[in-house]
Amino acid sequence: SARSSCMRDGPRVQFFAMGDPAAGKGGTYYVPFPVLALASNGGEIFCTAGGGGSTANKEVPNVVHAQSYREETGKLSTVAALNTGKSLVVSLTHCPANDLWLASSRNGTKVLSLNLAQNTITELCEWPTESEGKEPEQNVARFSPDASLIVTGGTDGLVKVWKAEKPPALPVLMRTCGTKTKEILDVDFSPDSKFVAACDGAGGCRFWEVAKEDPEDGVVINYTSSAVKGKVFIKLVRFLPTESGKVTLVLGASGPRGPALVGLFGPDGTKLKEVNVDKQPIKSMALDSSNTRLVVGLMCGAKAVYTCPGLKLIKKTKELHSLPAQGVAFVGEGTAVSGSGDRDLHLLNMKGGGGAPFCYFFI
Repeated sequence: SARSSCMRDGPRVQFFAMGDPAAGKGGTYYVPFPVLALASNGGEIFCTAGGGGSTANKEVPNVVHAQSYREETGKLSTVAALNTGKSLVVSLTHCPANDLWLASSRNGTKVLSLNLAQNTITELCEWPTESEGKEPEQNVARFSPDASLIVTGGTDGLVKVWKAEKPPALPVLMRTCGTKTKEILDVDFSPDSKFVAACDGAGGCRFWEVAKEDPEDGVVINYTSSAVKGKVFIKLVRFLPTESGKVTLVLGASGPRGPALVGLFGPDGTKLKEVNVDKQPIKSMALDSSNTRLVVGLMCGAKAVYTCPGLKLIKKTKELHSLPAQGVAFVGEGTAVSGSGDRDLHLLNMKGGGGAPFCYFFI
């Protein structure tokens, strides 16, 4: 069902047709672009982004799509779309506190607003965050839970914390955390917005108290595991709320060629728990809105869902995508969605109905 949509991109208004993803078998849906980024609002809305890049954007437009998924009917619909021109969006995050989305594209961040009543995605503002290197690129941007701060990271190897302003006013750089390292892969804020964490291409993870300059590199966590011969590289980081209020981190990590590991770490960097997810490396990771379930996207194209903080396996699928599960998220009350560069989405409904082939593990 193609329908015409008016999309606003800065001062320009664009008209183009958008359609619902085409349903395949077993919870698979096909979209007209490689999915490079995926995030949900914690409810029934999730956004995806991708395209052909700056050189092939005429053949495969660079876009952000908003999808609505209704668990009770299994209906997946495209509710809004934004053409991002020659700018390819490679990461998306959502902030419930202000209901805004951050899109990483080229050397900076776009702040996006989704209006469901008008079926529009609007770019409110954009600002550069990466400046060093031949072709600097941002990998990730994330609001603090209270929406007062934004942390960004990318190829220049610097973790930057910005004071968020009300768009279209641009955020103001508040501090740079730690020494320069290899490119920043992932970032997150603690639930109380007081701490920020980042992992980088060197394989480590650091977290800082935002209000304190010392120690310069904060708390440094290096992941070691008997499951890996040689160095373990931390790829993904999420703070986990705890009743005690102590800092607890969920880290996604891999050896150079695998396996995929998820570990729970305490405030001093001590590993509390670990699960070996798959023989191939990890690609993506997300917590649900209640922070009680974790979905892991894998290089092999499969995904696995665990309890949190217990790390007990709920379901692990077979290989769903022919390329790595580039992005994962939870939608509704019990559905784990994944997207891939092979131009498809997969929705695993753990409440029954609509799910794909998966392996049961009785624990």
